[in-house]
Amino acid sequence: MTAEQEFNKLLSETIFWDVLASIADGVITIDEEHRIVYCNAVAERMFGYSCEELMGKDVSPIIPEPHCSTHRGYVDRYIQTKEGRVIGKSRECRGQRKDGGTFPVEISYSVSRTAGKLYFTAVIRDISERKKIEREMRFMEKLADVGKAVANVVHEIRKPLMLIGGFARQVECCGALKESEKERQKLKIVVDEVRRLETLLNGVSVLSRPPASSQKRLLHLNDLLRETIELLGPRLKDKEIGLSSDLAPVFLRVTGDPDQLKQVFLNLLMNAVDAGHGRGSIRIVSVLEDTRVNVRVQDSGPGLGPEMAEKIFDPFFTTKPDGTGLGLAIARNIIEDHGGSISVTSKVGEGACFVVSLPLGRA
Repeated sequence: MTAEQEFNKLLSETIFWDVLASIADGVITIDEEHRIVYCNAVAERMFGYSCEELMGKDVSPIIPEPHCSTHRGYVDRYIQTKEGRVIGKSRECRGQRKDGGTFPVEISYSVSRTAGKLYFTAVIRDISERKKIEREMRFMEKLADVGKAVANVVHEIRKPLMLIGGFARQVECCGALKESEKERQKLKIVVDEVRRLETLLNGVSVLSRPPASSQKRLLHLNDLLRETIELLGPRLKDKEIGLSSDLAPVFLRVTGDPDQLKQVFLNLLMNAVDAGHGRGSIRIVSVLEDTRVNVRVQDSGPGLGPEMAEKIFDPFFTTKPDGTGLGLAIARNIIEDHGGSISVTSKVGEGACFVVSLPLGRA
């Protein structure tokens, strides 16, 4: 090979590696032994590992279950059969960061042969933001569907429900059934079910539009959180739950409706109580971060899987046998009406942490 050919080869290789290093997606290449032989800087940032930590190591740590235990089998099958089910195609799955967290990715696979050996390359795109936008769109679509149905449902149900509830409460209060315990129990069921349906109707109404009775004013968030914690007290009786708080030592002023914000934080705390099934710990923390006030509600419950965490704020999605699936959806609607956001981070077996972020109020 001439000097010019050597130079051109070196130049081509340099350009090739520079292109791989500069593209916006993560690139990881493994060999036939399932070991990483190349990763670019984007992949380092994406998964939280340095290139030195990944090179020469098995690729399994960045692949979450259930795919981790089957990935090597896919590679081995291709080596034996030369038939690939995903080679040359894109698919959506999840990646796993160094800290154990997972995130949605879109991966395109290719295979090449060099010096008689096969190398498998994955071009990986973090689609967390795209998934977030899709969830937002689905949420808004569901709200639109709910809004269309709410007017008719409320009109058709509320009036007869009020009549049924009113008459049942009158009979309950006048003691007309005091001679029959069995009949009194039946009446109590009617009253309780009417109350539950009234709550459900009110929830659907709030979900379909921002609360019309919102009375926003400048308030101290820590004081509101302390009042909410006191409201939770009766719920903690006879339960082995430790409730602790770490509220910021500075005044956290936000502009909001105190009753609506109490409803949000009480809902988060009650969900944390339910998640622990009567035991465990709950911690509520408030901090000032730049121009926003963040409140974190952490529980020690069983946690949420990635798919469940993505759906937890959807209307009518619930993990409780007797839940309506409206509590967190309403909370999200209220917080967004206050110019804030609500999110959750969770791992299975390690509890869940809900974060409410509100803009700092100005006097």
